[in-house]
Amino acid sequence: MAKRSGSSRVTIRDVARVAGVGVATVSRVLNGDPAVAAATRERVHAVMAQLGYQPLRTARALSRRRTDALLVVLPLLTRFFYVEILRGIEEALLETNYAFILRTLERPADGSRAIASVRRDLVDGALLVSMAVTPVWLARLERERLPAVVADADPAVPLSRIVVDHAEGARLAVTHLARLGHQRIAVIDRPDDPFAEKRISRRLLGYRQALQELGLELRAEYERVTPFSVEGGITGLHSLMQLPVPPTAIFVGSDTQAWGVLRAARQLGLDVPRDLAVVGYHDIEIAELLGLTTVRVPMRAIGRRAAQLLLEHLSGRLAPGELAVEWVTPELVVRRSCGAQGTDAGVESASE
Repeated sequence: MAKRSGSSRVTIRDVARVAGVGVATVSRVLNGDPAVAAATRERVHAVMAQLGYQPLRTARALSRRRTDALLVVLPLLTRFFYVEILRGIEEALLETNYAFILRTLERPADGSRAIASVRRDLVDGALLVSMAVTPVWLARLERERLPAVVADADPAVPLSRIVVDHAEGARLAVTHLARLGHQRIAVIDRPDDPFAEKRISRRLLGYRQALQELGLELRAEYERVTPFSVEGGITGLHSLMQLPVPPTAIFVGSDTQAWGVLRAARQLGLDVPRDLAVVGYHDIEIAELLGLTTVRVPMRAIGRRAAQLLLEHLSGRLAPGELAVEWVTPELVVRRSCGAQGTDAGVESASE
């Protein structure tokens, strides 16, 4: 069927008739309702393209008292970890009419600007990524009656959330290094919240718990918390290797810092993995190029699922006040930087 010509505008009823579905189904597709079957959604989108249907976004939003916009708040946008989460969010919204307003938190003043965006006349809901949801945030969301989902959340946050078991990820890394014969295992971590650097991350807690479970000595001098950067990894390793009894293995809280550790090892004339075993965290793209053993966190999948949960809140599939909580368990990806490739290389999950 050809597109209509002249001044006659294609309506939602035209789309429904040609697609063989009800008007309500077309409306649900436009609103991004995840309950619509994939085949039905694809057929409706194909008919809209065939007929040249263009929804009147503003009028439709006003009629539903919605903005068709979502607020996304995340720290340090330049970090690959957060870019991947953002790509997952985009994938989930691709077949909806939702756009998002992005707020990044790189300076303390950015928090006020982000909170100011939590307004029902600006957005329909909020996606908060890897951030401490303070009482101020909770009060603002409650006041505006906005649904919110937290990706990479603190387990105790009272909102729908995707929780990554970072403590288990650290345990996988430390246990693996211990199995390779290392007893002096250090950690170079990063702050989970750049504005609350004294807060202990779940990775660091998992590192400590793993050492205790393995019967290895817990040495305070083996713990470093450095900036989330290559330079942070360089600084951390130089500091650790100046100790009277330096470590033989290091678990690093991000692949970005681990890249710095590898660079610093070369500067110090250390062979990785013969002199020093290194395990990173996240499994960003460069980790494979570096041959970096790391703990894989499915970043894009986390962003995609968090956005889907928010869409379920907005569509009514999740009732007001109903919370969805989903856990993600990391996996260990073995490459050459730990010295084990060729023996137990591959992916190891928490159940193994």
